[in-house]
Amino acid sequence: MNHTELKNQAKNRLSGNWTWAVILTLLSFTLPSMLAFLTSGFGGILAIFFTASRQMTFLNLLDQEKEEDILTAVFTSFRQGRFVPVLITGLLQYLFLILWSLLFVIPGFIKIYSYSMTNYIIEDLVAQGREIEPTEAITKSRMLMDGHKLELFFLDLSFLGWTLLVPLTFGIGSLWLTPYQLTTRASFYRQLAAANPEILYL
Repeated sequence: MNHTELKNQAKNRLSGNWTWAVILTLLSFTLPSMLAFLTSGFGGILAIFFTASRQMTFLNLLDQEKEEDILTAVFTSFRQGRFVPVLITGLLQYLFLILWSLLFVIPGFIKIYSYSMTNYIIEDLVAQGREIEPTEAITKSRMLMDGHKLELFFLDLSFLGWTLLVPLTFGIGSLWLTPYQLTTRASFYRQLAAANPEILYL
């Protein structure tokens, strides 16, 4: 896939939506910490949901189905049939990644990319009204990413320059960089899914 094309599509969708995207990103990073403090350390579980919400929300933005209410968008993964699939899938991913990492770092790193489309797939399956089996989204992500893991790695690497600048802004720059990265990744997913529709409809 053409990295410039994916990034331009992301920037086009974010145009006019930057304030919304920055506030959403800020809330999605700060709320888990606050809730973890109030719930005596459930930060890891909460992170699963807020990570999924960010990915799902920017996928919806890309699809021109933006959730205008920012708080509703932040809690996307908790709503409308997503909660249980996100929780179970997130925990299984965490377990699988630990097991793969025990085989050395590189297999675990590869699996991170194998499972990287999981939350996008959950969002699409929910939109189809599908009942999602525990490992279904993970399996579909693995199939979808077969032969494309290195491609996504290089796409992520293309943001390295911006990532290195974030510490110079005391982390504030990440509020703009994260939406840009996630919308670009969503564009990557959309093109990959369009090229392999049979995987989502198995």
